[in-house]
Amino acid sequence: MPTANFGENITFSTSKFTKLKSKGDKIQFRIIKAPFYDGKHFLKDENGNWDIHSCPRINERQDCPYCENFFKALKKAKKDGLDKKEADKLTNPWKASISYYYPVINRETGNFEVFQTTSGVRNQIETEISLNAKTLKRDLVVLRTEVPGNYYILSIVDSSESKPLTEDEEAKFKIGKETNLSDYICGTEDEDSNVAFEDNSVDLEDNKEVEEAFDL
Repeated sequence: MPTANFGENITFSTSKFTKLKSKGDKIQFRIIKAPFYDGKHFLKDENGNWDIHSCPRINERQDCPYCENFFKALKKAKKDGLDKKEADKLTNPWKASISYYYPVINRETGNFEVFQTTSGVRNQIETEISLNAKTLKRDLVVLRTEVPGNYYILSIVDSSESKPLTEDEEAKFKIGKETNLSDYICGTEDEDSNVAFEDNSVDLEDNKEVEEAFDL
């Protein structure tokens, strides 16, 4: 993934993105603008080493040989009447994983950061925005629970408890809004709130082995 210099007024973690790495980790933030998303295939070679490939179907809406293999495997699983466990065993090697990158103001640090999360969290955020447009003017909190079915929990801070941005945070908010993240993230801006990736896009939490191997 390419890097870019955002200037002296912007700080990032040493790993470039803010991530919830362990159970109980949480972040309180204010969204600056639409996120970017990035699809990847995590494959293993004959020696068991990881081989990472960008997914052109997700990132560029182009043909992807790995996704083609996924759909062929899925079709075979359905034809053979395999149960979910066996079907997953057949299709998982070709599944694409999607990360979402939200430009945010971290309300705990006061910094402009890029919050890397999953499509599951993104879907929760989109649901809240569709129910109340003022969600974007409030603080959001994401907690990593690692509970199956609720791996991450999103909550909205009540408007009465969402503190206004400080003068310094307002300045960083403006910088973040004007920053072109395409120079920093190999992905596509999520301008459409109804982006769909059919059956083979999965959250990274569905594959703990990948997540732990790449410190995602």
